[in-house]
Amino acid sequence: MLRDIRANFAQFFSILLLSLIAMWCYTGFQANVIGGNRARNNYESSANFADGWIYGADFSTEQAEKIAAISGIKDVQRRTEVLGKADEKYNTAEMYCYFQKNTKVTVPRTVEGADFDADDADGLWLFSRFAETWDIHVGDSFTVHVMGLDIEKKVKGLIVTPEYEFACASTDTDTDFHNIGFAYLSQKALPEEMQISNEIIFTCEGKALRYEDDISKALDGSYAYLADRNSIRGWYQLSDELAQHDSFSYIFSFVFVSIALLVIITTMKRMITQQRTQIGTLNALGMKKRQIMLHYLSFSFVLSVIGSALGIVLGVLTFGRMMVNMFSQFYTLPDWQPGFNYKSIVVAAVLVMICTGTSYLSCKKILKIHPSEALRPAAAKTAKPCIFEKLPFWEKLSFNTRYNLRDISRSKMRAFMGVFGTCMGMMIMELGLGAYDTVDYVRDWYFRDIQNYEYQVILNDSCTPEQAKELKAETDGELIAMEAISIAAKNHPTSDDIISCKLAVTEGEQRYCVSDPELHTTPIPEGTVALTMKQAKKLGLSAGDKVYWKTTTGSEWNESKIGLISRHPNITGITMLRDDYEAAGMTFRPVMLVSNNNCESLADKDCVSAVHSMTDLIAAFDKMMEIMNLLVYFMVVFAVLLIVIVLYNSGNLSFNEREKEFATLRVLGFKSSAIRRLLSTQNLWLSVLGVICGLPLGRVPLQAMMDSNGDAVDWPCCIAPSTYLIAAVFVMTVSVLVSFLFSRRIRKIDMVEVLKGME
Repeated sequence: MLRDIRANFAQFFSILLLSLIAMWCYTGFQANVIGGNRARNNYESSANFADGWIYGADFSTEQAEKIAAISGIKDVQRRTEVLGKADEKYNTAEMYCYFQKNTKVTVPRTVEGADFDADDADGLWLFSRFAETWDIHVGDSFTVHVMGLDIEKKVKGLIVTPEYEFACASTDTDTDFHNIGFAYLSQKALPEEMQISNEIIFTCEGKALRYEDDISKALDGSYAYLADRNSIRGWYQLSDELAQHDSFSYIFSFVFVSIALLVIITTMKRMITQQRTQIGTLNALGMKKRQIMLHYLSFSFVLSVIGSALGIVLGVLTFGRMMVNMFSQFYTLPDWQPGFNYKSIVVAAVLVMICTGTSYLSCKKILKIHPSEALRPAAAKTAKPCIFEKLPFWEKLSFNTRYNLRDISRSKMRAFMGVFGTCMGMMIMELGLGAYDTVDYVRDWYFRDIQNYEYQVILNDSCTPEQAKELKAETDGELIAMEAISIAAKNHPTSDDIISCKLAVTEGEQRYCVSDPELHTTPIPEGTVALTMKQAKKLGLSAGDKVYWKTTTGSEWNESKIGLISRHPNITGITMLRDDYEAAGMTFRPVMLVSNNNCESLADKDCVSAVHSMTDLIAAFDKMMEIMNLLVYFMVVFAVLLIVIVLYNSGNLSFNEREKEFATLRVLGFKSSAIRRLLSTQNLWLSVLGVICGLPLGRVPLQAMMDSNGDAVDWPCCIAPSTYLIAAVFVMTVSVLVSFLFSRRIRKIDMVEVLKGME
């Protein structure tokens, strides 16, 4: 076995390498997923993380006791959740404030300082990631602007909570801890008349939504809606991310295992054919066919076992660690470490079984031959005309072309391996480079089309309608209101039919725009609303249907006609005109002013929290998207490995199978360069065919990768024509370089020895 491996080192090393990469990809992605889920379970268990959230106007102690009395519901807690803002020096970041009288459910974990004390009216407990970003320490003073109040407290501790494993401001497309935070305070920090509880959170047995009927009876229907964890973006976003990585672990592994199987089939078939006489001799000397079969199965078995074992170790220690470190920058999950479980061993065992089984299929045919027949060399195959010889212009083709067409026709599996491998390499190249194009495309769509303005003015809670109107007149801008809502496809829906999302209210001046499904900015028809595409699909709605919506503090469901199905990269829900919003009995409270005129002078006004230029917003977006660089490098390296392995093996097999032919051609006067051209031409043809087959395949996995981020993200994939060209040129360049690896071998062909072997 060792002698044969040495004689066919390139092919057998490829099997080991492909097995290693397959398991490296699988365990790397899985280490991130397994470690993440393990850390989440421990984190959420220690925090007694809520299973259900009941939203309403004001819940009493008696109502909370009625909820606690429901069979199956465990711990119940009232609290006040309000969205506020930080000071201007902290970029007027969105600050979710939680005022509580006790801490039974979703207990915040202390990172630094004292634990949260619901009786301490002088303290404030701040999100640790926000504090780290702004260099805020325990003992510093911090002010939150909420419900028209400026609450200044001493920071007693830095905390994290499972509700904010993912945190993203409404104006951002991804996590930026400069702009998002949360704080826990005692309810005693509020004036007595404002100490209302607009939320009840609880833990329960099984799913929270199964208790909806019992909760409705207990509260006599006096609540806004019931939500479970799948409605909390701070929780489900990480769930979607881990599910995406789980899918990637199988997809990438499948690609490399498929190539490994093709290499095994071609390598073992060739080696067994070469050793036909040796097999017959061993059989004639009394060695059982079972022993001979085990010998040949051991090649794939040993190499795939070694490759899989190395892949598991490297996957956890390198790729898995890298993934955890990278995504820990965006998600807040304590004790997130690369994980490992029995599934990797099972997958490795399946991979080894598949590789060994493929060897068996390649070997069993030769072992059916009788020993006396196997002792003689195999009869030469009858030279049949290949399918290409039926072409009317066959005789006009060059010798090089006819020679390679005949060889491809006679070695279909080897040719298929070259085409399939190049096709997969092309697909991965498009996937990596297409991620860059998608980021650029979404950047232009979001910051040039949807946000058709140059300055964004964030208004504070104390801004009066009169002040907002004056700012609008001064800047010739457009006022925008935004709030959290619930939407459904029918009136009085059950919790399963409710989606939590955002409501954006515009004045229809086309500065804050809405895109249709083709990404063209389109005015919202009067008297209707625009509903984002993913939510429309989830609810089974289309243009012309009715959609029902309710604010977090409202008790009535509002009915609106859908005039437009829209798309937005990171804000889901409905967009409507101010006139229609006010006609529904709502009070328009703008949170933002947008304008094309310079608004930097407004930053000093009392009613303004912050002023952002479009240049600043784009720069922040680009910084967040730097993670794409790692994705592109990762994909390019994979593509190079795949193409080099496939084309080198295809060329190596072709060389070994045709070595006698090449020696004959050398005797007939062909130069080494001419023979290398024969070999290179076939590699080039297979590469071109693989590139053509791979051209349409890049968009599908790229869009699947974007869609796997969940319903809160809607990024249309884009691959520019230049990207296809770059990927194709790259693949073809690798193909040409691989062909040069055989130049030296062709020059060193020992014509005498080869021709003696023919005799």
